[in-house]
Amino acid sequence: MDSSLDKAVVRLPGERISTAMRWTLLVALIVLCYPALGEEPLRLVTGEKYPPFTGSDLQDGGVITALVSHAYARNNVATQVDFKPWVRGYEDSLKLQYDATFPYISTAEREANFLFSDPLYMLKMRLYVEPESRWREGSPAELSGAVFCLPVGYEFAGWVSEQREELTFVRPRTIEQCHEMMLRDRVDVLISNPANVAYLATLARSKSRHVTLRELPAPLADVTLHLMIPAHHPQATRLLDRFNDGLRQMRSSGDFDRLFAAHPDYQVVRSHAER
Repeated sequence: MDSSLDKAVVRLPGERISTAMRWTLLVALIVLCYPALGEEPLRLVTGEKYPPFTGSDLQDGGVITALVSHAYARNNVATQVDFKPWVRGYEDSLKLQYDATFPYISTAEREANFLFSDPLYMLKMRLYVEPESRWREGSPAELSGAVFCLPVGYEFAGWVSEQREELTFVRPRTIEQCHEMMLRDRVDVLISNPANVAYLATLARSKSRHVTLRELPAPLADVTLHLMIPAHHPQATRLLDRFNDGLRQMRSSGDFDRLFAAHPDYQVVRSHAER
């Protein structure tokens, strides 16, 4: 606890303030000093290099960044989004330097510290290899000796998460770096999702390069992406309710589907899937 608050409390004449009351006073002070919703933009943070979902180089910061801003706007809540390395944005959110962060899948550790929104997107986590790779199935037994590549900020999922202590991982900054290492035989298996891989292929073509990855048949996991609000945020429940309400409005009106259909970065994914 801040020492200045302790001094202010003990100076109250003739009063013996309990520890519980001190915490009550502290929370009340935070709430009073914290700006009410609508007075200034909410401070949001997301990560870089997660196409087509988030990234400062994408239109509107990526399709999910656009979705989050539109959902809050439905209830006249303005937002300001910063882009930071994933780990830093996560930690800054816990310090209440930001009101919320996104997009994240649910884990036990995160659920202990954050409130989760309704789902933003269904993410199909899969395993990818080069076309001529010797890996064929994608089962835990087959891949026990493989070297996996998973960019920093991407979460483990499925049996890979359960066996992470026994497996070998390389953790670069981007999915592009994972593919480069695969071409150099430094890694065997890329952990990603169809949307991310489709964007990677399109990005490579724009640089007159070629990316062909083979998806292993054994699915890894289907997970959902969410907005997260620090559980100890003084307005956590209110922020979450406003967001979920806006998200429901977008779904019921059809604006949710229209946003994904019209977003140029997500159109890359759609066109790839239709081939």
